[in-house]
Amino acid sequence: MSIKFEDLTSFVATIHHQSISRAASALGLTQPAITRRIQSLEDSLGATLLDRDTKPPKPNALGRRVFSQCEQVLRELDNLKSLVEPDAPPQGQLHIGLTQAAAELGISEILTSLHTRFPALDTQVSTRWSGELVKQVERGDLDAAAVTMPAGSEFPTGLLAHQLMPLDMHVVCAAHCWPARPEPYRLADLRNSRWIVNPDGCGFRARLQRALTDLGQPFRVAMDAFGTELQLRLVAEGVGLGLATRTQIERSFHREQLRILPVVDFNPSTELWLVQNRAPGNLKHPIEVFGEVVMTLFGSDQATA
Repeated sequence: MSIKFEDLTSFVATIHHQSISRAASALGLTQPAITRRIQSLEDSLGATLLDRDTKPPKPNALGRRVFSQCEQVLRELDNLKSLVEPDAPPQGQLHIGLTQAAAELGISEILTSLHTRFPALDTQVSTRWSGELVKQVERGDLDAAAVTMPAGSEFPTGLLAHQLMPLDMHVVCAAHCWPARPEPYRLADLRNSRWIVNPDGCGFRARLQRALTDLGQPFRVAMDAFGTELQLRLVAEGVGLGLATRTQIERSFHREQLRILPVVDFNPSTELWLVQNRAPGNLKHPIEVFGEVVMTLFGSDQATA
């Protein structure tokens, strides 16, 4: 059984307008064309849908049931079209990804902004390491993700990656443990230090460990833990050195006990990227807003996640 779209629309229009002539006028067709399409639908279904003994013809009992189903089919087809049209009103679900630190900076602001702009959209958020988020977007598990990757990073060919802004990461220390001095520190000066870092899988941790290894220095971990504020509290207490952005430091409850430690031969700074599928359809504008809100969270001083 093959049912044509134009046959459905002609039948529905006829029932809506209660007239073949008015349906023909609404669709810009002739009356015979409408009649042929309704007959084609009846032939496809193997059933009579109109009572032709009445003037104008009215749907019989089966025709009324078919009419209700046809309306639902046409609505679903309209919804299907809207999914692939960038300017169609966003609806359905939006799956986005963030690093843990980005979520800490303002996940509520992201959700509130998206709900305010797109009330028909159901937004769901996942937090992972950046590398895993990219894989989730590639698999189609996420529609978009805000990730931190080094400048010049290559992404899977099936994805669009837009560089949002550079992100400056700093070595942070307890102000009472590391006195300011005229000359900056070098990484070798920190060889006896312990570090408070994210668990394995974090790109910043990996870069720090690699830099120390290249210098023949040990990588001593005082504690690995999720949560920037917990890490900064331990740094402020003198447990070890950490990695943080200026925004994270300034927002910390312990900011008065913290200080950026200038290290001339180690720069963990990176880039903030928005990674998404190449054909977002009606999610195009929500993904753009997502990227804009993420940038505002990091601030003009180039904070990072």
